[in-house]
Amino acid sequence: MKTRKIALALSCSLLAFGDLATAQEAASSNDTAWLLEEITVTARKREEGLQSAPIAISAFTGDSLEYRGVTDVGEIAQFTPNLSFQNNPSFGGASNSAAIYIRGVGQKEFLPTVDPGVGLYVDGVYIARSVGGILDLIDVERVEVLKGPQGTLFGRNTIGGAISITTKKPHDEFEGKLSATYGTDDRIDLKGSLNVPLSDNFFSSYSVAYLSQDGYVMRDDGIDLGDDDTLSGRASFLLEASDDLEISFSIEGSRDRENGPALTLIGINYEGPNPLSLAPPPPMATLHNILANLAAGGPMAPCAYPGSTLNLAVDGCYDDRYVYDGEERSSGTAPAYSDTDFWAANLNIDWALSDDVTLKSITAYRDLDAEFSRDGDHSPFRISQFQDFLTQEQFTQEFQLLGTAFEDRLNWIVGLYYFKESGDNRNELDFTVSRFRSGGAYDNQSLAAFAQGTYDITDRIHLTAGIRYTDETKKFTPDQIVHENYFADLVGTGLADVEAPFLAAGTRVLPYLEKELSYDEVDPYLNLSWDATDDLMVYASYSEGFKSGGFSQRVFPPVVPPFTAPAGTPDIDLIPTFDPEFVKVYEVGFKYSGLDGRMRLNGAAFWTDYTDMQVQVFTSVAPITKNAGAATIKGVELELQMTPADGWFVEAGLGYLDAGYDEIDFTETLVDANNRLERVSDWSLSAAVSKEIDLGDSGSLTPRVDWSYRSEFDNDAFNTPQIHQGGYHLLNANITWRNAEETYALVVGVKNITDEKYLHTGILGDAFQSYEGLYDRGREWYVTGRVNF
Repeated sequence: MKTRKIALALSCSLLAFGDLATAQEAASSNDTAWLLEEITVTARKREEGLQSAPIAISAFTGDSLEYRGVTDVGEIAQFTPNLSFQNNPSFGGASNSAAIYIRGVGQKEFLPTVDPGVGLYVDGVYIARSVGGILDLIDVERVEVLKGPQGTLFGRNTIGGAISITTKKPHDEFEGKLSATYGTDDRIDLKGSLNVPLSDNFFSSYSVAYLSQDGYVMRDDGIDLGDDDTLSGRASFLLEASDDLEISFSIEGSRDRENGPALTLIGINYEGPNPLSLAPPPPMATLHNILANLAAGGPMAPCAYPGSTLNLAVDGCYDDRYVYDGEERSSGTAPAYSDTDFWAANLNIDWALSDDVTLKSITAYRDLDAEFSRDGDHSPFRISQFQDFLTQEQFTQEFQLLGTAFEDRLNWIVGLYYFKESGDNRNELDFTVSRFRSGGAYDNQSLAAFAQGTYDITDRIHLTAGIRYTDETKKFTPDQIVHENYFADLVGTGLADVEAPFLAAGTRVLPYLEKELSYDEVDPYLNLSWDATDDLMVYASYSEGFKSGGFSQRVFPPVVPPFTAPAGTPDIDLIPTFDPEFVKVYEVGFKYSGLDGRMRLNGAAFWTDYTDMQVQVFTSVAPITKNAGAATIKGVELELQMTPADGWFVEAGLGYLDAGYDEIDFTETLVDANNRLERVSDWSLSAAVSKEIDLGDSGSLTPRVDWSYRSEFDNDAFNTPQIHQGGYHLLNANITWRNAEETYALVVGVKNITDEKYLHTGILGDAFQSYEGLYDRGREWYVTGRVNF
């Protein structure tokens, strides 16, 4: 009820502001008018105005993101309705792993055998792996957030939507930009970009950034978690070979050397794993505490158990002494680091074959090499410790043929797409009961053909239809083996049940075989739009999308017939898989421009049928992904930007989701049908206001305040209360001075002014009995200086 009142008050305030603006006479010059200039987007693979594209899309220019104080792509979620962009390391230790959800559809896992549900694209190139997906925004032309399945034109794994980042092209003027930031926890951001024309038709640009900040969760051994140490650079070249041919090439790279995510221990589940599990996993914390008690000469009972969560008499007990409620502290001792290197090269060719037909080619290669490690129990003990080695090579090739016909009444595109990636993800795991290797090699390939056309039935009525055929092959070779069974010498202590034959050193966790999955899908798209007036467009659409199936890479205990699998099961069938998931979306929307171009109001309502859901659950030691659910997600979105008077800029957003399971297999997942979908908030609200104050020859001063609200959400399918996040508000403010020539700028800002403590993500491994949380850094101040030349 409180949230509905907030939303109602926000809507009424915006309407009142709009009425006030209508009543005012617009100033002859509006210094903030550029913020409402029509943004050229390429969401439909061709250039068109944001207000002309009959799809749900939020778009921001690089300059407007700088105006808002945005430094990385994840921050756009604060003012984009129904978008969740989290840093989620899952059980790994990567400090920059993106978990993106749009309209309640996404994926939190970083493993290469599981694909994202929201596609991330840079200059039209799909970024397949979420590690490294929290991109720093340097030299960006625009960011587009496409909502709902983009199965026709963007293809694979975009059932929730897509985030498309377009970088600035080199051009024919010499110019540059430098910026430096200092802030909380010794934050230092140094950025520079330079555009250099090399000849009359050959241009180049270069950008580099160094980002550094101390961590904010301190381990007892002095390691600060949550730090930043990133060096990245990009070089781009553009050749205008002729009036009809344009060739661009870019190469970029990034190097991260960090201590890993700022996770802390929230609590310990002394009750142990869910007793309803078909094969309850060994309770790692409880087993550790039993051994600690035995080592101390006590009875074979846990030193910490329900009703007795602290026993200082047993030094080796894993208990609440390692839970630092409200403190940014961890007692972990396992290695903590997150090293990521990637480089990429793109070659784009744009060739006008005639006045009516254009051929585009997008060729890209990407190489990722990451290594990360962390202590999952946050104690001096060996209960759950994780180390990952991830490599990936990715090649993509896309051809697009675009054109017009029937006296420009038909705008069409046909294309071919090829995607290939291979690599290895080795997980070295050290638990109470065993030390073993998980993971393996993967090899994925996708081929697609697509077509879409927009036909102007009349000057105001437009029909768009599209279709995409996709053929995918995925291969996985698990290289998983038990290194050591720590209970091998404990027979006779009553713990002989964990000294089973299938836990012996040298046992394969999964057969060392290559398993292959293949499937093909057809995704249709239909859209009808009507330009009701010169300022109002309404549309209705139907779209479908799918997300690839894959393999459950994390498996433990070993799958060995006849102990943990039926006798006689073929080896190849012991490697667990899951199938694709699907959505069908019905949507209506509108786009309105008013107040003589000083207001933009866009909205959409949608209904999503979500089937064969890939649900990640714990029914053993490792999380397993199963196609075990179906859901309905309904919602609305509103976005407003306006310049009501000279120098003023007001924006607001409202997103609402009504999401719930239609069905889910409780015996397979232990997830109740009444549970909330994980990481889905009912409400996402935002509002911001700024005013540019003219100081004459002294330049200008622009104060800005922005507010956002996200309602409660759960971080896992079980809706575990300990990692539940309640609704929270964020308040940011900054003030910018620019000189009269706008060549210099100084920005002073504060983020999270109220020092709100909220979870970016929460993690529970049922067998490990540890509740973990990644909290926000809290209130941050910063000072930025910029020079343009």
